[in-house]
Amino acid sequence: MATRHEDSPEHKKAHDLAEQALDKAADGDARKARDLIEKAKSIDPKIGEEMAREAAEDQKKADKFVGKTDR
Repeated sequence: MATRHEDSPEHKKAHDLAEQALDKAADGDARKARDLIEKAKSIDPKIGEEMAREAAEDQKKADKFVGKTDR
């Protein structure tokens, strides 16, 4: 369940910026990724913790499928 903080427009904007930062990092644009994450953190200082938690959850999900094939 989302908290009041997570429902705020500021949090949603920071989350969107952090997602964009991840995309830029994946594309190899580290400078733009850093700029976006700094902007996100200026809007919501807790966004880094949330993104790290989400990444860990995504990694756990991905690890479940290692070695499995679609049949």
